[in-house]
Amino acid sequence: MIRAFKIGLMIELTNRKNLFSILIVMCIVFGCMFYMKSQAIGDGVVEKRADFYSAQAALSKFQVVDASEKGDGSDLYKNLNQQKSAVALQIATLKFEQPPLYFETSLRIANLREKAFDLEEYEKVAELYPSRIKNAMDQLYYTFLVESGSESMQEPLHYFPFLLYFFSMIGAWWYVFVSFYTSSILLDDFDHSSLIKGFPIRFDQYIFTKCITAFLYVLSFIAVIFICALPLLRNGQGDVRYPVAIYNGEPTLYTTLQYIGIGIFYMLLISIFIMLFSIILNVLLKNMYLTLFVHVILFFLPTMFPPLIQYMPYNPFHYMNFNEVLSGVPLELAVPVDITMNVGVLVISISIGIMLFVIKTFFSTGKITRA
Repeated sequence: MIRAFKIGLMIELTNRKNLFSILIVMCIVFGCMFYMKSQAIGDGVVEKRADFYSAQAALSKFQVVDASEKGDGSDLYKNLNQQKSAVALQIATLKFEQPPLYFETSLRIANLREKAFDLEEYEKVAELYPSRIKNAMDQLYYTFLVESGSESMQEPLHYFPFLLYFFSMIGAWWYVFVSFYTSSILLDDFDHSSLIKGFPIRFDQYIFTKCITAFLYVLSFIAVIFICALPLLRNGQGDVRYPVAIYNGEPTLYTTLQYIGIGIFYMLLISIFIMLFSIILNVLLKNMYLTLFVHVILFFLPTMFPPLIQYMPYNPFHYMNFNEVLSGVPLELAVPVDITMNVGVLVISISIGIMLFVIKTFFSTGKITRA
């Protein structure tokens, strides 16, 4: 088996698909840098101007009335007007580089929004403002920054802030990328089986060597992400302890380093799931394109038909885009669904165990023998 693994590794080292996949990862990382710079991602002034315009749009839905404390405007109108004034102050604090005042103002806005959720007619402007769960995460985030006396903001094109942004966006792309990479995990060797037929190993052992080889390349893809981001160290390293708000049953704060670590863990777990599923589909369908088609359909079904998440909350494909789950996106659906990545880890792990059982039980008959 060890000899078979060595031969398989040598074969994969000469496989152009692996080199092409590494180049794709490099292009995605550099493309993300270019996108962040061109779209001013992390530019607080640009982002808050958008919030200001949203506030104006929200106020335009009401008849112009007196928004003063004793005026005849509704409680919601007064609340929205206060939010608009606070956003204008946010923009000023960013222009004059006053992070502590910016954090205090941001917390005030989050508190105003929390009150607005329960005011009459809020549904008229709900689409212009963050959801309740997103606002709760903002409250937790800015409360921590205010109480800790933080006096700085992260620069998005510093090393660790960039990695944080990258790992907070990669969920869906990672599933599609690994599905593409593993869609012919067995088919290539089936077409050139003479390379491995000299080793009398069971089919399940052969699959195990393929999985190890593919997993090593997945590790190399993740390593390439960190290596390609190294030029950003010229701008600065960033603070690995800077807080990140996530949803895991309730709003929680993690450090930047913790979030990156969680992202890598989920990416590796999801990769193992995809590999085993691709192996089963390869054996059953014997076609790379059909394998990839099944992957894509099952992944995008929850997006196309959100009620599926409500009726099948333990479907492992609901957890493949781990960024959305950590952001509490399922709670923003028309019918909110409370799913967490802790449950996702359990569901995906059980699915991996079931697929291993299927492969061991049904795919290990006979041996790969000499031609």
